Amino acid sequence: MAGVTKVEIRESVEELHGLLRKQKTASSLERIQALYLLKIGQVKTIQDVAVVVGRARVTVQRWLKDYQESGINGLLSMKKSPGRPAIISLQVREQLDKELEQSEGFTHL
Repeated sequence: MAGVTKVEIRESVEELHGLLRKQKTASSLERIQALYLLKIGQVKTIQDVAVVVGRARVTVQRWLKDYQESGINGLLSMKKSPGRPAIISLQVREQLDKELEQSEGFTHL
């Protein structure tokens, strides 16, 4: 059958159920839920998992790839984007902070 996942889930159903209860963020909960649903056999394909957890198929595939490569810790690790670089340099910000601390305000206009 096309789309059937071949991921071997190493944790037991009981371990996954315990992990589900411990999750503090929705994204971690969804990831563990995906593994749990596959482990108990409620869903068979990645597409089915995606529909149940409300995510795109590609997202679920990425989660399962992370799990295969790094285990449960890799699945739950949240990668933070570095974001946009600051427009104002650190040196200029420090100077502005010093100027703002003075009661008379800015010395240069």
